Amino acid sequence: MSECLNFFYRGGMGTMMFMGFFWILLLVVVVFLIGKLFFNQPNQSSNRETPLELLQKEYAKGNISEEDYLERKKHLQ
Repeated sequence: MSECLNFFYRGGMGTMMFMGFFWILLLVVVVFLIGKLFFNQPNQSSNRETPLELLQKEYAKGNISEEDYLERKKHLQ
């Protein structure tokens, strides 16, 4: 253990810079992981239905006529 500590005490300015980079990197990793944990929202775009799927559902429910369905479908494609 003392050999490991000796390495850092002998290094001077280079070791101080290394330790600075180490702590900055550790802080960045911790902030990133906390962000992923608390702000990881599921991708809402994958859950959204396309306009054509919505139109098909409305037609299947009987809310629109076949003529309306075909006309609207033509505009979507």
